[in-house]
Amino acid sequence: MVFTCDKFQLQDALALVGRAVSSRASNPILECVLLSAEPGVGVTLIGNDKEIYIETAAFPAEVEVGGSIALDAKLFTEIVRRISGNSVVIETDDSFNAICKSGRSRLKIAGQSSEEFPVISENELGEVTSRYKISSALLKNMIKQTIFSVAIDQTKPILTGEKMEIKNNILELVAIDMFRISYSSVEMSENATDSSAVVPGKALSELSRILPDSDDEVSFFFTQNKAVFETSGFQLVSSLLAGDFIRYDQIYNEDFSTMVVADRVLLLNAFERAVLVASENRMLPVKLDIADDDITISAVSDRGQVDDGVPCETEGKDLTIYFNPKYFIDVLRAVEDERVVIKFNTVLSPCTIRGSENEKSLRYLIVPLRPPA
Repeated sequence: MVFTCDKFQLQDALALVGRAVSSRASNPILECVLLSAEPGVGVTLIGNDKEIYIETAAFPAEVEVGGSIALDAKLFTEIVRRISGNSVVIETDDSFNAICKSGRSRLKIAGQSSEEFPVISENELGEVTSRYKISSALLKNMIKQTIFSVAIDQTKPILTGEKMEIKNNILELVAIDMFRISYSSVEMSENATDSSAVVPGKALSELSRILPDSDDEVSFFFTQNKAVFETSGFQLVSSLLAGDFIRYDQIYNEDFSTMVVADRVLLLNAFERAVLVASENRMLPVKLDIADDDITISAVSDRGQVDDGVPCETEGKDLTIYFNPKYFIDVLRAVEDERVVIKFNTVLSPCTIRGSENEKSLRYLIVPLRPPA
């Protein structure tokens, strides 16, 4: 294989597939990227850690001899980053060595046969019944608005992913970690077949990082055990999680004994000040006292004490309730409306949070903490 390409395009491609490369794999081939060149087509790269598979679209290159090779991702990335010149020449030999040349720089690295690298073929994906399309910026934002509620604890593996469900022409993303629920939805631009799958949080997190913040189109579909996302620049394939997802639609309750409407930024700033006195190894609870069109937020720890207040509009009973402030901070950062609507029932019942202008498409639920004895 012999080709010449732009150094910075190669760098960008390596950064992209590097998100699907294992750093400590039992099989050394999974620490590699697959580099392929085809005359008249260009160069493509693939990373595969058995959980996430990323393949770049072909980028331009002068390909004298086509071929492919697997190269250590970390080493190859560092070589390309540090090599001099704006273009790079890659040559391989029959012993699976790759020579990288640019300007006066010439570096040789040992590679592996491309035949050892696990490539996902269309046949492996299986039959595709329905494809869905959405703007890149919209999907990226929906993931960011929900991903923080994915469970970290492996006790219930199904909750380490997000449910992506298409029903009645609405795409819904839902994440639950037993202490909170994040829900985001959007109407599809064209008639869509009902379908659902639980996609690992890791895959969606990486997807949100590499999706362009633009109106470019993302196409996605589900097979029996895979989720596939495609743009003009890459394809990302993820395994799906098996099991029964929690019936989140039965948990949200619009009944309330206390309702608050408050400025989102003022409330966010108050919670962020409250956590300043948190201990270094744990998040302390904060107390909310709601009465007379005001929310008082207070926290006490060995490091100090905070008492803060935010004016608001209240309806219903006065209430004192405790929460993990991080959960509120995550939600208030995700909501984009100027004001939020928060509904409470009892001191032990979950509260619901929505934007005042976007109540249907984005909503959250947070479980409170037990009052201290």
